[in-house]
Amino acid sequence: MMKIKIKTSNKIAFSLPVPYTILKAASSILASKKFRNQMHKWANQDLENKPVPAAILDTILNKQLMNELIRELGKHKGTVLVDARLHDGTEVIVKL
Repeated sequence: MMKIKIKTSNKIAFSLPVPYTILKAASSILASKKFRNQMHKWANQDLENKPVPAAILDTILNKQLMNELIRELGKHKGTVLVDARLHDGTEVIVKL
């Protein structure tokens, strides 16, 4: 389970646990053909000279690759992925 902890400068803190099943469901949505087509349109709407090839998005948003990544993340519990502290005192920590 991935844990996201956010602490604001007002000393308000909350934690958001994200199960791996939700990550797998989100990866299925991201890897769907309809979503990839929409991402390709968004990526190319402002670029007139050099459009982004669709093959790049097909490679990055590969369902098998995403599932393998999530499976490997599950094997490394306790690893801190993000530890960000802003100047205003806001902290964000993403931990496996």
